[in-house]
Amino acid sequence: LAPTIAPAVYARLCTYTKCVEVDDIEQCTPGSTGCSCDANDMAGLSCQRDIKREVCSDVAVSQWSESVDYTTGDVVRVGTKRFNCREWPNYLWCSMPAYKPTLENNGIWHKAWSEDGTCT
Repeated sequence: LAPTIAPAVYARLCTYTKCVEVDDIEQCTPGSTGCSCDANDMAGLSCQRDIKREVCSDVAVSQWSESVDYTTGDVVRVGTKRFNCREWPNYLWCSMPAYKPTLENNGIWHKAWSEDGTCT
């Protein structure tokens, strides 16, 4: 028998949208909830409050790596198949080699990762 052809290496750019919450400030009305100015102060640039906002960007999907500290929502790939790191407490396993995603349907990796589609 002739040897089988080796699978082609995925060479295209595969991305996913990763969103993170960042600390920010905004101007506020004096006396409003969380505002640094009370109701008797003049409105102005010094009247601010802390807020959280979501910032999203496209991130390349890489293969799983032992050197990365994965957290909820991180995406890795095996070939063209994508995997998403699960939420707490399961995300604690995403960085452990025993839970590295594979193409096996019944592997232990299912505890840490969920299937997330394919790279196109």
